[in-house]
Amino acid sequence: MQLIELLENDKQQYNQFVANSPTGSFLQSWEWGEWQSALGRQVKRVKWEGESGEWLGACQLIQVPLPLGKCYWYAPFGPLWAESDKLQVTSCKFLLEALEGKLSDAIFLRIEPKNLALDPKPLALIKSKNIQPGKTLVIDLSKTEEQLLAEMHPKTRYNIKLAQKHGVEVQKDLAITPAHGLYFKEVVEQITQTEKRQGFVGHGQMYYQGLIDFFALKPQSEIKVSVYKALYQKQLLASAVMVDFSAKGYELARPKVGLSPTIAEHHDLGSASGGGTRTYLFGGSAEANKNVMAPYLLHFIAMTDAKAAGIKFYDFWGLQTSGGKVPGFARFKLGFGGEEKIFAGAWDLVIKPAQYRLYQTLHFCRRLFRG
Repeated sequence: MQLIELLENDKQQYNQFVANSPTGSFLQSWEWGEWQSALGRQVKRVKWEGESGEWLGACQLIQVPLPLGKCYWYAPFGPLWAESDKLQVTSCKFLLEALEGKLSDAIFLRIEPKNLALDPKPLALIKSKNIQPGKTLVIDLSKTEEQLLAEMHPKTRYNIKLAQKHGVEVQKDLAITPAHGLYFKEVVEQITQTEKRQGFVGHGQMYYQGLIDFFALKPQSEIKVSVYKALYQKQLLASAVMVDFSAKGYELARPKVGLSPTIAEHHDLGSASGGGTRTYLFGGSAEANKNVMAPYLLHFIAMTDAKAAGIKFYDFWGLQTSGGKVPGFARFKLGFGGEEKIFAGAWDLVIKPAQYRLYQTLHFCRRLFRG
């Protein structure tokens, strides 16, 4: 096997590999790495090949700064393997050994693969606290709308109809303008306020605004970001930031014949592109008018929009916190049916043992003082 660092002209082939990998994620896409670079972080992308030059795997690594000029490198939902690579432990061992020599500036390398078949024992990996969701819920959008509704909890179906009855309106910014459209400022504020209300540590308003701006200015990107808003009597009751990734893109078109009036009258939908995932990345809700059940209709419309665009999966992005706790919103998500998926979590390859022990001690003290 041979490890090769990738360059800009490898972008399309790399994205296609990520999209085709059984555990591919937008977090490993080239464009997500560009967003991380825009935040001031260094990014490396590598692949490893077999004897005949075929891609056996690939990985995008992001440098995470630490105090005193130290750092570690992190692979969110990576590394990735080709479906044909049956020797993943051997392949991963090769990758880790090769990277260890290339990342001499780092205290450790943190990987967070989805694959549960990965055995950490022969790889000398230390379990770490998850950064990405360790468990998520995925809806298969290749099913008919009737099947999707039938597999939901009865209360969820009832709440979708109730929101429609109350006249909740769901809007989506397909192409976000420089002014961001009506309610954009309120969307970002609602997301951060919801995080505070639920006790979660979020990214802050500047991050959310920057993320949306960054991808709005990249219309040819393989990542498509859209903002959904549920309105009732001109009041913003629920909001969501969605990320689509397929490595194929999709073009806007009129809704297909045969879709229900609920979907068809919403607005223009995308034409089928053959795969990909829509991920519910961030969201928020208002304390007022909870009885109109706006979030239920928002997600139903987001699903059917994605389905009409040819996107195959809808990822609710987490049924538990990074610490493994099951928050209250998990019950809301589970009401939509779908399949629960459990991931392998985060693992550390220690490069500098003494500095790693100091990092662990300081990290533990920091969490202790936070309460």
